[in-house]
Amino acid sequence: MKYFVHTIAVILLFVACCTGAAKGNVVELSSTVDSVGSDYTANATVIEQKKQEMLSIADSVGNYLFSDDAEFQSQDPHAYWLMNRMMQMMKQIVTADDCWAWMLAMNESIEEYNTRLGRKIGSVDAACNAIDELINVYNAGNQPELNTASYVESILMHYKAVYAYYRLIESINDHDDNSDWDKQLRALYYCEFKEWFDINNAVNGIMYFYTYASAGYSALSIDLNGTFEIWSRDRLTELEIERDIYWSFDWKPFESDANSISPKKFGKLLDYFKTRRKSDVVEELFGDLYDKKDRDYEYAEWRVGSKYDFDKIAEMLCYYETALTNWREVREQIAMMLPKEKQKSYREITKQMHTRLYNDLVGLKEVRF
Repeated sequence: MKYFVHTIAVILLFVACCTGAAKGNVVELSSTVDSVGSDYTANATVIEQKKQEMLSIADSVGNYLFSDDAEFQSQDPHAYWLMNRMMQMMKQIVTADDCWAWMLAMNESIEEYNTRLGRKIGSVDAACNAIDELINVYNAGNQPELNTASYVESILMHYKAVYAYYRLIESINDHDDNSDWDKQLRALYYCEFKEWFDINNAVNGIMYFYTYASAGYSALSIDLNGTFEIWSRDRLTELEIERDIYWSFDWKPFESDANSISPKKFGKLLDYFKTRRKSDVVEELFGDLYDKKDRDYEYAEWRVGSKYDFDKIAEMLCYYETALTNWREVREQIAMMLPKEKQKSYREITKQMHTRLYNDLVGLKEVRF
């Protein structure tokens, strides 16, 4: 599966080059190095090593549209430095553990950013807002600048979501030195993060290799990056609800108004993608334009055949299905560990996320040209 995860990272980079916080979300970063999570990640040594590798990457390694834009960089040199660090380091992500290392490396980079500004303490939100404000300049520019802005914004939102996982996991503590309950729950939440990471990568693969495989319009990057950003933003919102369920002092039971999607119904949706073939895509894209005997229709068949790799699509679907099954299981394990009065609320946010994942996948059924 590492191949697929790496593929999606390359896809996001390729796409870019070719073409909010809830209450209580402001957190101060101390000068203490962030915890790698030796009691819940199971790969703390590897994660720490990956983090150090990322931090050692030279600022000039990547080649982005903004890399040679001195005027853009001068708008806010410190925010530019932090944004560039984020983009350089994220290219090293292959696995969920790598993603965790990237988040931790970003946390340390934000500390360095605050030091450059002469601050002893600063918030993650303020640093992210500085990147947002800087890259927003490109949202008033030409198509390549618009594409680049959408790419940076999607990666920034992904960092916010992963950082929200970190905040939630690190906040789990029952203050009982004789209990392993908190360690077990943190480990389960990290497992849930890894399954979400795999689901995210798989659905990105489905989006790229199926939904947009034959698309070539100038704003393609914006659509791809924008969709990825929405998925990360939605997960961030869900994590804020989960954190309230676990941690908030004024916690109130949560009830979702989302329709319940059964695993069987979700399975039928996955089967739809599994059974799609070249002839189905050609008919969907060109069936109303050409007669099947026309040479143009033959050309359309050839083009679809050259753009779509149905073996790879099938592998992405298998990747998604496995991660989704594991995700459901670990979510229920987490629910069972929570206090009785909070289990229903947690299952409600699980239901909401499950429905959202289903709807996200439904949105990828229509092929784009």
